[in-house]
Amino acid sequence: MRQAVRQKSTNGSTTRLPTSKAGFIPSPTKGWYVGANLSAAPKGTAYILDNAFPQQDYVRMRGGSLAYATGMPNAAVNTLIPYINGLSSKFFAGCSGSIYDVSSSGVVGAAAVSGLNSSAYLEYTQFTNSGATWLMVVNGVDAAQLYNGTSWTTTPAITGLSGGNLAFVWPFRNRIYGVQAASLTYWYLGLNSIGGAATSVDMSGVFKYGGYLLCGTSWSISSSSGLYEVLVLITSEGEVAIYDGLNPADTVWTIKGLYKISKPLGRRCILKAGGDLAIMTEDGIIPMSSAMTLDQIALQNVAVTKPIAPAWRDAVVARQGLVGWQIVTWPLQSMGIINLPKTSTGDATQYVANVRTGAWARYLGWDANCFAVYNNALYYGTSDGRVMQAETGGQDDGKNYTWTVFPSYSDLGSPALTKHVKMVKARIQSAYAVTPQITVKVDFDTTKPAQPTASFSNAGGALWDSAIWDAAIWPAALTDLSNWTDAEGFGAMVSPVIQLTLSTTATPDVRLTAIELLYENGNPLG
Repeated sequence: MRQAVRQKSTNGSTTRLPTSKAGFIPSPTKGWYVGANLSAAPKGTAYILDNAFPQQDYVRMRGGSLAYATGMPNAAVNTLIPYINGLSSKFFAGCSGSIYDVSSSGVVGAAAVSGLNSSAYLEYTQFTNSGATWLMVVNGVDAAQLYNGTSWTTTPAITGLSGGNLAFVWPFRNRIYGVQAASLTYWYLGLNSIGGAATSVDMSGVFKYGGYLLCGTSWSISSSSGLYEVLVLITSEGEVAIYDGLNPADTVWTIKGLYKISKPLGRRCILKAGGDLAIMTEDGIIPMSSAMTLDQIALQNVAVTKPIAPAWRDAVVARQGLVGWQIVTWPLQSMGIINLPKTSTGDATQYVANVRTGAWARYLGWDANCFAVYNNALYYGTSDGRVMQAETGGQDDGKNYTWTVFPSYSDLGSPALTKHVKMVKARIQSAYAVTPQITVKVDFDTTKPAQPTASFSNAGGALWDSAIWDAAIWPAALTDLSNWTDAEGFGAMVSPVIQLTLSTTATPDVRLTAIELLYENGNPLG
C-alpha cells in the first residue's frame, strides 16, 4: 500500500501528504437495481449488470450459446415444447407452420406436423389419461394437434366449438380447459377426455372491462381446512376470476373472487412459483396471493420486479402490441428468464433473475423468441429457424459478448468528502487467465463504458460425455486472479465498473466476489 510521507514546505515546515485508504465494495449479488434514486440504491446492488448472473455468493459471467438443432425454414422458432412420459422424453420446435422433432442435436428431418398457420403462436399442455400421456398443441386457428408418445394426430377431435379453435389450453381436475382468440368464452372437455364434445361457458356477464380471455390455469390455495384447487381465468384487460368446484356443471361451482390487476403480457404470462402464482403484467410480475388483498396500484409495491421497475416500464412501453413475452424457470440453475419481444431485428434482450434471492440481471446477445428447459438444459428458438443451447460455450453463435458489472454508487463511508481513486483490485476467480477492463465512474455518471477488446484465453479441457477417459485433460481449477490495476477517478461518489470480453469456445467460469479500491480523501469543496 502507498505510505504517507512528510514534505517540507518553502518556509521549512512539514506538511503531511494525503494518506491512501482502502475501500471495499461487495460483489453485487443483490442484483441489478434501478428502483430508487441513484444515491439510495442498496449496498450490494448494481446500476448495470449485463451478461452476468448473481449467484448467492458471487456474480458470474454468463455462458454463451451454441447451435443445437438446424435445418428448419429460415423463420422464427416461436415455440419449444418438451414432452416427458416416464423415463422417455421428446423435444419439439414450432417454426413456420410446422412442428419439428428436435430431440437430438443436428439437422432436423422432415416436419412431424405441417400445414399449420405460419403466423400463429403455438401453445401446449401435457395431459395423461388411461389411453396415453398426451401433448396437446393449439394455435387458435387450426384444429388441436395431439402427440401420444409415438405419433401426431388430430383425433379424437374436439367438437362443438363455435367461434374458432382453441388458442390456449390447460388441465384442471382431470379435464382439459381452453380459450379461443378474441372471446370471453371458455370451453371444457369431458372427464379424462382429450377430445370429443366441448362445453362452453360465457364469461361476458362476469368480466366488466371487456377484452377477451387470455389464458387460464389451476392454483392450489391454502385454507384452514387444507389445500384446495381452484380454476383461474385471466383476461386481456387484467381481470382475474377464481372458481371452486369440480367443473362448471357442478352444483357447488362458485366464484371465489374477481380481481383487477394490470394488463397481462401475452398468453405466456403465468408461472407457478412454489405455492403462489406469478403473473407477468405491464406493472411487473405480481403474486396472485397479493392480488387477492391489494388493489392494482398497491400491487406495484409488492411486484417481484420492483428493483427494476423503471426498466420494466420502459421495456413495456417500447413493446406495446408486440408478441413474444414469456416467463420460464430453469430450476437446475435457480434461474428465471423473461423473454422480451423484439423491437427490431437486432434486439436480443432478456431479463433474468435468481429465483432464490430475487436478484435481477440483463442478458444481451441471445436472438431468442422463446425458451424451454429440456433434460435439465436451457434452449431458445432463433429468428432464423434454429434451436440454440444457452449458457454453454464462450461466444454467442460465434460472436463475442461483454460482461459488465457497474456497481451502485458508494460514498465509501465519507459522503461529504471527495475521493481520488488511484487503484482498483477486482477480486476475480477464473479457470483461466482473463484481463478485465476497469473504469472508475464518479458522481452518478451513468454512461456505460465502451466495450473492451476481447481477451484471448487458453481455456480448454475435456467435455463430459465426449472426452476419452485417462487421456483428455480436464479444465483447470479456479484460480485467484486478483491484482491491483491503475484506474483513476475523482469525485464524492464512486463506482468501479468491471468489464470483460472473451474470445473463447469454452464456457467461461469467471466469478467476481468483491472490489477493493485504493484512494485518497480530499476536502468537502473538492
